[in-house]
Amino acid sequence: MGAILEVAYYNTFILAGGGTSSAEPGRYHVEESRIKGGFNEKSVDLGVKAYIVDDEYSMRTRENAMIHSGVFNSKTKVNDTNQFPTGKPITKAVDLANGSIQKLYAEDTNLNIFQENKVSQALIDKDAIFTAEGKPIRAVSDVVIGNISPYLGKYGISTNPESFAYHGGRKYFADKTRGTIMRLSRDGLTPISDYGMRDWFRDNLKNSTSLYGMYDEQKGHYILSLQGSSIQGSKVATGLTTTVTKTDYATVAYDEKAKGWVSFYTYKPSFGFSLQNNYYTYSGENLYIHYVTDVRRSNFYGAAQSDPSNVSIIFNDMRSTSKNFLTVNYEGSTGWTAEPATKAYNNSTSATTYTAITQEAYKIPQEGVIIPNTAPIQYAGFVKKEGKYFSPIQAKNTDQFYDNSYFQISGLRGHHLEVDLEYWKPNENTPDQGTDKAEIFAVSTEVKN
Repeated sequence: MGAILEVAYYNTFILAGGGTSSAEPGRYHVEESRIKGGFNEKSVDLGVKAYIVDDEYSMRTRENAMIHSGVFNSKTKVNDTNQFPTGKPITKAVDLANGSIQKLYAEDTNLNIFQENKVSQALIDKDAIFTAEGKPIRAVSDVVIGNISPYLGKYGISTNPESFAYHGGRKYFADKTRGTIMRLSRDGLTPISDYGMRDWFRDNLKNSTSLYGMYDEQKGHYILSLQGSSIQGSKVATGLTTTVTKTDYATVAYDEKAKGWVSFYTYKPSFGFSLQNNYYTYSGENLYIHYVTDVRRSNFYGAAQSDPSNVSIIFNDMRSTSKNFLTVNYEGSTGWTAEPATKAYNNSTSATTYTAITQEAYKIPQEGVIIPNTAPIQYAGFVKKEGKYFSPIQAKNTDQFYDNSYFQISGLRGHHLEVDLEYWKPNENTPDQGTDKAEIFAVSTEVKN
C-alpha cells in the first residue's frame, strides 16, 4: 500500500531512486526546482530525454523514393558523399500508384525518372517558383532534387530498365506492360513501335523475359534484342511458301531517318554499347566488335557458318486492282538472287499448288547462270542494263494464279507481289563467305493491268 510523503519545502521536485536489495525498496531524493532556491529564480525541470527508442529498426525499402548524400566539391576538396543526415531534406518521392522507380538518368541539369507506369522529369540544383498565374519560374536553390513534373502519356519502362538506350538527346526504352517501344525526346513520349511494327511488338513483348537495348552509332540504329520463348523471328522462304520462324530471341533495329524498323539481325547479344564510333556487343562474357572489314559478312560471334542477308519486298500499288507483274529489277551489287515470288489473287495465296517445287528451281540467279527449263515457272537471270539489273518473270503454267491471256508475255497475276532477295557469293551456291560489302539501293517491278 502506498504511503503519503509530506515535504516541507516549496519549489522542489522529488526523484525516486531504486534500492540495492529487496530490503530497500526505494529511496527518494528531494531537489530544488529553482536555482539557488530563490523565490523568483529561474525554474528547471527534468528536461527531454537524450534518446528516442525506435521499435521498427529493420531495413525499409521505399520503391518510389530517392535519397542523396552530401555535396562533393572538387575545387574546395569538400567531400560529404558519405553523409546521409536524416534531419535534412535529402529524400524525394514520386507517386507510388505509378509503380516503383526502375531507372534514373541525369541529362544536363534535369533528372529523368522512369517508373513502371510513368516517366517524369525533376530539376537538379534548382527549384520552380510559381507565379500568381501558375507559371513556373526556375530559381537556383540549395535543393538537390527540385520540382518533379510528369510527361504526358501513361507509359513507363515496366520492369525492364535494361532496354534503355540514349543518343543525341533521345532516350529509347521498352514498355512491356503496354506492348510498346518508346522514345523520349524534346517533343515528349512517342510510341515508335507504331511505325509498322505495332502488332509484332504487341505479340512478342509478352513472351520476352529480357529486353536488351543498345545504340549503334555507326548505323544510327536503336538495337533491341527480345529474348524469351516463342518469339517471331525473320521470314524463311521454302519453295513458294514463306514461313515465320519461332525462336528464343529476335534482334531488331530502329532508324530515325527512315522513321521505322529497318532490319532483323541474327545475333543474340547479352549487352551492347558504342564507343569512339565503334559498336560492341557481348556474347556471354565475350566482347565482339561489329563492322570489321576482315570478318565475314553476316557472321557473328565466330560462328562456323554465315547467315545469308535477306531483303523482303512487297509490291502493293493499287491494292484493290488485280495486276500482272512482269519483271523484278534492282539497283545494287552483283550477286543478289531472288527467292520464290508469292502473289495474292482474290485475297488468297498459293499455299499448296507448288509444294513439290524445290527452292533452287525458283531462284533468280546472277548474270550468266542458267536454270534448267523443267520447272513450271522459269526465271531468267538478272541482266545488267545501264547500271540496273533486270529479270523477267516467265509464266509456263495454266494455274488459276496466272493470267492465261498474257501467256505469251511473262508475268504473275495477282493483287500484290512479294519477293525475297538474298545475297549469295558469286559463282557459288553457298551463303556468302567473303568480306566484301553487298549493297542494294532500290527494287522495282513492271506492272501491266
